[in-house]
Amino acid sequence: MSEPTTTSKEAPKPASAPSSRSPPSLSTRSRVLLARLTKLTSTLPGLDASLMLFQYSSPLVIALLLRLATLKSRYNLLRGKRGVVAGAGAGAGIKGGFGLVQLAEGWGTAALSVSEARVIMRAFGLLPILQWLLAIHPSPLKSLRSFLLSAVTSPSAFLNHPSEKTLPTLQILSLLAYYPLEHITWLSRKGVVPLSVQRTGLAELWSVRFWALYVLLEIFKLRGTYLSLLSRTKALKQSKPAVSIKEAEGYELPPSSSSPGQNQDQEKNALGSSGSTGAGSTSADAVAVRETLKKDWEAWKTAVTINSGYAPLTLHWSTIGGLWTNPLITGTFGSLAAFGSLTNAWRATAP
Repeated sequence: MSEPTTTSKEAPKPASAPSSRSPPSLSTRSRVLLARLTKLTSTLPGLDASLMLFQYSSPLVIALLLRLATLKSRYNLLRGKRGVVAGAGAGAGIKGGFGLVQLAEGWGTAALSVSEARVIMRAFGLLPILQWLLAIHPSPLKSLRSFLLSAVTSPSAFLNHPSEKTLPTLQILSLLAYYPLEHITWLSRKGVVPLSVQRTGLAELWSVRFWALYVLLEIFKLRGTYLSLLSRTKALKQSKPAVSIKEAEGYELPPSSSSPGQNQDQEKNALGSSGSTGAGSTSADAVAVRETLKKDWEAWKTAVTINSGYAPLTLHWSTIGGLWTNPLITGTFGSLAAFGSLTNAWRATAP
């Protein structure tokens, strides 16, 4: 906003200091941060994302601690000190740095407990899935029966011409299979459900496979979202901003056969439609559109981050024997997905 100009009838006034807002104090920022952290951990997605980051980053932290313990052991040997040999565990055989090795073993034990706690937290994860199903299909049994029947009888039409409900319905069905199988696996390992070790492993394998199917469908949905965002961004760049009266000064409207009075009225109407009020509303609408598009791009990038971690993990776990044996690879992909989930949860706590 430009400063007011003085006229010849007024004496010029000394320029005042710019009225800038003082930055919030440290105590204010601390209270805001504490409020957001409280809100983050008081919701199930926020708490799960926080625990998930701790769980999947644990292999990276343990590897770092063991590396530091090894360096400390070598340093003690160079100085001629005899260190304590670590016992059984991840740091077995490392002399010196016993405190770091013990910390690494304790960190791994805590990570296992956190992993089991997250499974327990998902005990009621089926309820929002059922709510999602009822929102899409108010008569679920009848709708799902016709949905599966059309997929079996006309697979080409089902795949080539899907409806808006096809993709979310497939995701719901994959999660309806995933959650019970995961619960059965956990209860079987606790001795509640009498299943053999072979059947328990089979249930776990298929639960992850249905989870992998959900992730695959989510990636396909992200592709459609990306194309939509590109189209919206292109349309926004090609849109012409409104011309204000000030910008139109010095330009004349083309003459017409009407009377001079009508020409003046047409000029007023033409400029008035993009004048102060119209231009202000148009400008505000354009800013709102840009902000919405920016938020949608941020949400899309976060979803890509999450699924970039989940996709290789679910493929790894749904394969007999797995795709790799190094826990650092699992920790890296899991931390990537956890970071994206935590970003989403943290963004939701914004005032």
